[in-house]
Amino acid sequence: MSATNRGTKNDAMQEMMKKQKVLEINPRSPLIEGLLHRVEQLEADGVVRDEDLEAELQEVAAILIDGALVRSGFDVADSNL
Repeated sequence: MSATNRGTKNDAMQEMMKKQKVLEINPRSPLIEGLLHRVEQLEADGVVRDEDLEAELQEVAAILIDGALVRSGFDVADSNL
């Protein structure tokens, strides 16, 4: 991107590319496979809904996304508000 920053024609495109966020997930990662296994357990329970497990999975997913944002230099919204 810095190599194409010579001219002024692509200023809008440059700004859009700087703001774009992409999250790549390796489906073979042990962490992702473990999460998938837990989600499958959640769905296998059927009628009985395990709200604790569901809340735990949501928290883990939020931590993974926030960690990726921080490592990439983006700001993370304060979830304690």
